Amino acid sequence: MQQIEAGVMLCQIREQKRVSQKKLSNGICSTRALSRYESGERMPDGLSFHCLMQRVGMNPRDFTVMLSLQEYRYYMWKESVLDAIQKKDWNSVKDSMENEVNLPKGCGGRMQRQFRLYLQSIVEEKLENDGEKAWRLLGEAIGETASDCFRGELAGYWLSIFEIGLLALYYYKGGERNLIHSKEVCSRLKYLIAYTEEIITDKEECAKLVPGMVCALLRICGDQMGIMERLSYEEKAVLLLKESGGLYHLPEVLRLYTADLAGTDEEKERVYGKQYSAFKEVLEDAGYDTDFQPELLFDSSRQFYLLNEYLRSHRIMRGMTQLQISEGICAAETYSRVETGKTVPRPKERKAFFERLNIGFGYFRGELETTDYELFHYLALFKEAARKEEWVKAAGWMERIRDRLDTESINNRQYIGMMENWVAFAAKQIDAEEFYRRDEELLRLSVKEELLEKTELYYFTYIEIVLYSHLANILKIQGRQREGIELLKKMLGKIEKSKADLEYWWWDSMKVPIFNLANMLSDLGDYEESLKYMTDFTQKCFRLFDGEYAAYGIGERALDMEQMHVADKAVCGRLLVQVFYMTDFYNKIGDHNKLKEHYEMYYEAGKEWY
Repeated sequence: MQQIEAGVMLCQIREQKRVSQKKLSNGICSTRALSRYESGERMPDGLSFHCLMQRVGMNPRDFTVMLSLQEYRYYMWKESVLDAIQKKDWNSVKDSMENEVNLPKGCGGRMQRQFRLYLQSIVEEKLENDGEKAWRLLGEAIGETASDCFRGELAGYWLSIFEIGLLALYYYKGGERNLIHSKEVCSRLKYLIAYTEEIITDKEECAKLVPGMVCALLRICGDQMGIMERLSYEEKAVLLLKESGGLYHLPEVLRLYTADLAGTDEEKERVYGKQYSAFKEVLEDAGYDTDFQPELLFDSSRQFYLLNEYLRSHRIMRGMTQLQISEGICAAETYSRVETGKTVPRPKERKAFFERLNIGFGYFRGELETTDYELFHYLALFKEAARKEEWVKAAGWMERIRDRLDTESINNRQYIGMMENWVAFAAKQIDAEEFYRRDEELLRLSVKEELLEKTELYYFTYIEIVLYSHLANILKIQGRQREGIELLKKMLGKIEKSKADLEYWWWDSMKVPIFNLANMLSDLGDYEESLKYMTDFTQKCFRLFDGEYAAYGIGERALDMEQMHVADKAVCGRLLVQVFYMTDFYNKIGDHNKLKEHYEMYYEAGKEWY
């Protein structure tokens, strides 16, 4: 298997973007440490790697990082704190600070301190009512990794989305409490929005920052701006949210937008006003506050595997003993402690274990396995063409990717083949039976059934999960829903054994298979089980700010409840109306029209939607 060190990938992207080592490492690590990462001499810890990848504008969810059990516990603690902030549960935030999980010395120390200072600022403002101290703590948090960025332009920095978010929050809170003049807040926030669009090239990552900064700008400085300037910023935020499918500060963005549309464009005001009401209602029904939350900063999702579990599952599948895998590397007793998570292997030992098991480590694994940065740009263009159902364009971009990609890698052969099959099926160039045959052949390149049965734990790659989903969907098309259900449940059963099954990257991979599973159960009349999946599904969507899939989940829930008669007609009808406006916002025309037709047939014919 091709071995691409994470540092090599980082170096390649940094050089493509013409960022110096000094700029990239500023406040995170020394230039010497970065140089050692890039040469493959050392592996960065999870926190440092995550921040460095953010700083070059990449989405860290596409990178696999092997975490120790202690690092994993820190990430889970951090996720629970962010969830408490989203729910405005300030006492839980304070309690979490007192029960903070500490990482080993030298593991992203500055990022740990930065996050803690950010939490302290929230507690001081929300529970102690000391706004000035909270503001000073924000300044200290920023200073941990970007000590002099207050002095002027950010020419000396390439900041991560969390660092940019902290800086925006600092200016917003300063303006809100009259600690910074509103003219300075206005110029700073405008500059940060432009800086973000230049640095953060990934649209999904950009959507986590720009809408909130636009809200902050307009709430503090809106009266200093003309109507057309305000509308241009609002439209920028709306477009990003539409394209990303996100919910980041969406109700507030739509509230500000519809207010400025009043008197300038009555038709748009009516459309976006209805959509605003639907999103506000949906979020409040789910128990979330829809008021603007400036302190809610969004971090990037991560794709990671637990090192100890990953080694154990692959060792078992290959029929090796702990003595065999450790021979010549370390003592068998030491390796045993690695598998239980009590010991973290040294980098050379870790690499040797992976080579002995013939499994990859530290490379770009979410989709493409490559260090050719331009291919990621081609991939983004392919996805855009596929989303618009421009199949000829999509096929052209995939052909360009294939021409430059190393197809010796199984990961790459699977991804290219999978996408080519999907485009061919969507363009009606192959039938369902051929689509199934081709995708099953690709899946068997890496997932061997005889090996899979040897261990209860298995870490599927993103590509393997999508291939399973494709196969199940084809079985559904062929009227073989029971087989599709069994296939997806088998995969889910393996994944759910892992401690890391609730992370963001897992949700990115699994949301489509889970939705398909519920849909197939519903088709067979298993409405109760389908509803159980969809209720959990929509809660995760709201927690992870996934508005597009929340709409799918709410629609499916309404249809299941309708069949089970667990809700009266008015409740189901209200849910379908909410979904109508949500799918309209995200331009999901097929789902939008299907639910509209269903509503008008069974609830209210001739309803005036707008």
